[in-house]
Amino acid sequence: MDNFTRAERELTLAQAEKRIHAELKNLGLRPEPRILGQQIVAVHVSASVGNQQGIARGAGKGYLHHAQVGALYETLEHYLSDHFSSCDIHCIAPHYFSDSPLFIDDSVLSTLIDQPDALTACRTYTDIFKKTLFSYPVALCTPDYSHQPLEQDTTNYGVLQRYTSNSGTAIGASYDEAVLHAANECIERDAVSLFLLEHFYYENRPVLRRVARVADHEELGQLWSDAEAEIGAEIILIDISTEFLPRPFLAFTTKPGPHPRVFGSGSSISARHGAWRALTELVQLHHGASEPELQHYLSNAQRHLSKFPRLLRCLQFDLYPLLTLCEQFTVELPETINERPLAEQINLLAEDLHQHGRALGVTQLHQTPLGTTLVNVVIPGLERFFVVSSGNVVIPQARGRRLQRNQGVPA
Repeated sequence: MDNFTRAERELTLAQAEKRIHAELKNLGLRPEPRILGQQIVAVHVSASVGNQQGIARGAGKGYLHHAQVGALYETLEHYLSDHFSSCDIHCIAPHYFSDSPLFIDDSVLSTLIDQPDALTACRTYTDIFKKTLFSYPVALCTPDYSHQPLEQDTTNYGVLQRYTSNSGTAIGASYDEAVLHAANECIERDAVSLFLLEHFYYENRPVLRRVARVADHEELGQLWSDAEAEIGAEIILIDISTEFLPRPFLAFTTKPGPHPRVFGSGSSISARHGAWRALTELVQLHHGASEPELQHYLSNAQRHLSKFPRLLRCLQFDLYPLLTLCEQFTVELPETINERPLAEQINLLAEDLHQHGRALGVTQLHQTPLGTTLVNVVIPGLERFFVVSSGNVVIPQARGRRLQRNQGVPA
């Protein structure tokens, strides 16, 4: 299974494992892993420092060795994210966002623009394609920031807080690895948002692009079969690609169960790697759904949305209208091609976004002496509606509202 476990990675799995153990040791972090599942597993790690228990947590997915290493990297990602430096943060007036064409349809920023006398904490991002700099609010990319903002930050984040997420924050063994992972995640979450809006919020009933089964003797086909054996049910894989170069996918099971239904998603320039990520994430969440913590999380999300039927539909992910009312056609996945170097993939992605009027902005949050890097990527104007799956009471932003076909229906 080495082709997929190496995809979009700078190091071999053995090298990555050696690196992450060195990083954790340097920080005095003691990881305590727990394995859920048999073959396609979820690994949960809780890290301690001294007598401080559970100071950071992370999860990994896939076959055991890959899941173990992934969980350790995510644990370090969360530890570093929780201990971010404020030295690179500056405060700006909100007219900056209304004056720049870069944010012309990034309507989530309107709540800041409506506070003309406030100052908003931002980080500086580099546009990968244009090599120019721009600022973007810390609060939209760091979920806990608004609870303890900087003293000079005078913005009221009440409404904006509903739309914040750590999507686009990623760690890698190198800068390029982190950037590629983060950029693909941003595009994946945008595609998930548009899928939820099309099928459940606006109920447009667009054609469902169902991925054809891959032969079991191929790596992806073997994983697909192993994943179904792991959860004891058929898995449906959907191509949810938008206009951008990377191919995002959604995986879910037909197995009856309590609502809300969990699904996995993944995106990559390599279609098969994007599908791989979606399948393994589905199994990870399936294992997690048996845990009290995730059960409570999903139950709480459902309670928050109980007064909002359209949002509740998005959370519950009802298969009946999806699989019976939508026209379906089959999508064949292309054969695996040799992986391009990570820097080349990033450049292709940035150029493609630029051609679609979007900017790929990157800020480096941390880099260790060994080269392990934490970044945050933003693509202004992409849809943030996916946070509805966390129980957030949100409305579609400008990009999502373009899907509204019946103009008489309130958003």
